[in-house]
Amino acid sequence: MEQLAGPSGPGSVVLDIGPHAGALVLNAGEDLAGAEIEIRPGGGTWTGTHTAVRERHANGRVLYAGVFGSLAEGTYDVRLKGGGPGSFNLTVQVAAGSVTQATVPAGAARRGAPFR
Repeated sequence: MEQLAGPSGPGSVVLDIGPHAGALVLNAGEDLAGAEIEIRPGGGTWTGTHTAVRERHANGRVLYAGVFGSLAEGTYDVRLKGGGPGSFNLTVQVAAGSVTQATVPAGAARRGAPFR
């Protein structure tokens, strides 16, 4: 079994953005901490590119988010890794040179289990 990473502190995420790429921060509820989120170019094939939702400490607050630190500009589909029943489906637009923020829809489930 894979060990879950501990909380991320301020400045612990590296983003590679500029004229060639943007980044995506996917905000989620605490219930999704540790869940793997996968991404694909809009309408493309799911290839397994993923990140984990982690507890992040910033400005005296606790947040939960997954970060895709460098993505070519374009439209992307995001879901729980593997999809299936209980997964959410979200489409986001990532712009080069910027950080796109999106939020997992309220009531999304983790592997079929509802939010606590």
